Amino acid sequence: MDCLQPSLKYPRSSAILDDISGPDYISKLHDDILIHMLDKLPMEEAGRTSLLSKRWNGLWRHKRNVELGYKLFQKPNRSVKLGYKLFQKSGNDVLPLLIKGFSDVRQQTIHRLSASLRYDKTMLTDIKLLMDYASSKNVEELYMDFNAKTDNIKWRRRYSFVLKPELVKQFSSLVKLSLKSLKLETLPPLCFMALGELFLEQVKLGEDSVEKITSNCPSLALLCLSNCNPSSDLNIVIAANSNILHLVIREEFTGPQNTPYSCSIRAANVKTIEFASALPRKGYQMKGTLSCSEAIFRLDQMEPRLEAVKVFSSGIRGNYTQNFLGLLGKLVTAEVLTLSSWCIQVLSIEVHRWNRPPTFEAKHLILEIGLNRWEFPGVAYMLLGCHKLENLVVVMGAPAKLDYGSVETLVRLGRIGLPEPSSKILQKLEVVEFKNYPGPYGTWDGDEFNQDRFFAGSEVGSLLVWNLKTYADNLKKTVFSTGEKCFATDQFRRFGDLSSAANLGLCHIPCVYRVFGYKCYQHL
Repeated sequence: MDCLQPSLKYPRSSAILDDISGPDYISKLHDDILIHMLDKLPMEEAGRTSLLSKRWNGLWRHKRNVELGYKLFQKPNRSVKLGYKLFQKSGNDVLPLLIKGFSDVRQQTIHRLSASLRYDKTMLTDIKLLMDYASSKNVEELYMDFNAKTDNIKWRRRYSFVLKPELVKQFSSLVKLSLKSLKLETLPPLCFMALGELFLEQVKLGEDSVEKITSNCPSLALLCLSNCNPSSDLNIVIAANSNILHLVIREEFTGPQNTPYSCSIRAANVKTIEFASALPRKGYQMKGTLSCSEAIFRLDQMEPRLEAVKVFSSGIRGNYTQNFLGLLGKLVTAEVLTLSSWCIQVLSIEVHRWNRPPTFEAKHLILEIGLNRWEFPGVAYMLLGCHKLENLVVVMGAPAKLDYGSVETLVRLGRIGLPEPSSKILQKLEVVEFKNYPGPYGTWDGDEFNQDRFFAGSEVGSLLVWNLKTYADNLKKTVFSTGEKCFATDQFRRFGDLSSAANLGLCHIPCVYRVFGYKCYQHL
């Protein structure tokens, strides 16, 4: 174990250090507090703290959060540096020595173990050793990345590691597991009774992989699939006996166009379904009956070429719109809906195409938008369709990048249509909240709230407030919050006018379905 002892190139003088730094109050703290501080540092930084004094020497090996980088798993006969410690390979691997060094001083459990590998076939022994060690230390959170190498080979082709049953221990304490860049072929390998959260990223899944995993993990509440099966169809079947509450499907574009593969989802018992980043596949199908109470569409990376998507008179070319509208139509029974700016602008296109909204069952609606003029028809689309809406939250941020140059003239000229009658809408809406955390005006002077300053930079913020206070007869509270302050009011007078929105051709929410020349605000 000589390789685990620090060897200092330059000796230090504690007397000189004391004169420079003064009293060392931190070193007088209890070990548990110092270890908690070390848990916040990366492994190399924590290792360097042994240089401070004898009090800190070796204390880093008591870390409850352990991070093992890919350098510790390399096979070439050369030294590996961890912090200021130098591990020499003399016929033995570094990892066994390191684990033995941890085991000699550690009796407590490990809270979090993270390992990043540049996997090759010679690492099977190291992986098994690492799994055995994690199981013996009752690890609660385990993170394994089998493709940490940065090279020019695309990750979607690197499924070199296959997780086999003999490599997986039956962790009785594991509550959170994250696996990246591998294949799950021989199942069931994942059978963890206490596992509550499972994250699979860049993982090649079989036809029944998800079903077996959800069946074998009875405590699993969160399943997140990130960029799984990018070069093949993705089949997601949640087992009937599963207790999953939240299913997250996060995907990104790997090219300039949709992938020719589809995604099939059967999740009868899931309470929350979330689609994140993008919908890059050819098609998405929701099969079977759904009982989910919350649907989240946080699609903030729907620009495959990293540029504004062009909008034509027929909508957005490709399967982007059809994928989203098809999924939204399947989830109209959800009581909580979250939509990002891109989704709202797609609904604005539906308004300009004279497509009326379906009937949503949502009681809570969360809109993550920038409040620009191209979002207002989409917001009206949702407010007209949510007849049971009780709570509305608008989270202000940067709007999605869509190019409306091709339809600008068409919208301005107007189409044949009649104004929507001002029927009773938003009759159950009670609470409205606007959150403007990234805005340029993060606060206001004293207790004087200024609506114009709050909505600075947005085109239709004040117009939306005017409409909500006009139509929501049972509104009880309006809340404006920033990163520093919060202003709530129960005064619902119709302040302001619509003259500021006249140049945008916008007025009442029900009037989004109308000819452009019809300006009902002139008659108020």
